[in-house]
Amino acid sequence: MFDSLLDKARAGDKASKEEIINRLQPLIISSIRRYYNKPKEYEDLIQDGNLIILECIEDYEPSKGVHFLGYVKTMLRYLYLDKHKTKIHHSLNEVVGDGEVELMDLLVSEDKEALDLILDEEDNKYLLEALDRLTDRQREVIILYYFENMKIEDIASRLGVTYRTVVNTKTRALEKMALLLKNKV
Repeated sequence: MFDSLLDKARAGDKASKEEIINRLQPLIISSIRRYYNKPKEYEDLIQDGNLIILECIEDYEPSKGVHFLGYVKTMLRYLYLDKHKTKIHHSLNEVVGDGEVELMDLLVSEDKEALDLILDEEDNKYLLEALDRLTDRQREVIILYYFENMKIEDIASRLGVTYRTVVNTKTRALEKMALLLKNKV
């Protein structure tokens, strides 16, 4: 019964998608209570859970041998556990390296002339050295995401890993690069 509903939803049937979301409301609520119990935020958290279920419907691959409900449960768990993480905000004027280069200097504007796009050789050298110090997987994720502008979902599919694995790999790589650049590799 649920499998046929899922097949219809994956084929684009909106009524089936709504039915799946309605049937999984208890799972969303129990996930919120278990992983991020903030009663004041319940409405937003439920909406976030609904969006995750819609993403799961689109991304689910039965051929991988994972049951749909297990997949949804895992994605909801990660969603609500991630809410505990505090976001680190970096100022664009934050100095990286030995105090000569600001983060803003490393960003490239699309409307600049071609010659302006070339970073200072020394800055470029430090970036390349930092990239070289990453693991192969971290380097590949950074290159695909930032230089080839691939979406995280596409990177996950290409590498044969989960969305969450790509997010974690990218986060660790950026933290490592920031530390390396701060210490001038």
